[in-house]
Amino acid sequence: MDILEIAQKQDPLYPTFEQIYTASFPLFEQRTEEQQEQAFQSPNYHLVAYLKDNLFIGFISYWDFSTYVYIEHFAIHENFRGQGYGGLLLEDFNKRLNKIILLEIDPITDETSSKRLKFYKKCGFFENHYNHFHPPYRNTYRGHALIILTTERQITEDEYIQFGFDLRNIVMAN
Repeated sequence: MDILEIAQKQDPLYPTFEQIYTASFPLFEQRTEEQQEQAFQSPNYHLVAYLKDNLFIGFISYWDFSTYVYIEHFAIHENFRGQGYGGLLLEDFNKRLNKIILLEIDPITDETSSKRLKFYKKCGFFENHYNHFHPPYRNTYRGHALIILTTERQITEDEYIQFGFDLRNIVMAN
């Protein structure tokens, strides 16, 4: 599988990323175009595309910090879901970065969200029990409750506080 970084909106892979992104996440969980441009300017931000035989399988957008990596968005193209690619991408990502990986999922309210939690646990993630709210991407929405998952182990309260600081002041700074 090929892993290619998308570093700007002018990248030829960006339109396919954008198509998967908008189809995979509700509007209130999406960056605006301006926010995406600003994210590209941050040295902490990365957007990687996974391709197999020149087909865009999925992507991971993440923020690389000194002690952990925060996956902001992760999605598999609808044509390749249910074929094991999600687990393969996360396994590869984890091996390459060799840091605690942190991500957020929706609270468990139905079968879909329950399956999502089960998937991440199968991929080696641990559920963290903090009362966590993600700040809104858009002024017309409010922050929303999410569950924090991490690789290796649950994070400490100090690590959670650091994540909250980074989330508010770096990830969501724009």
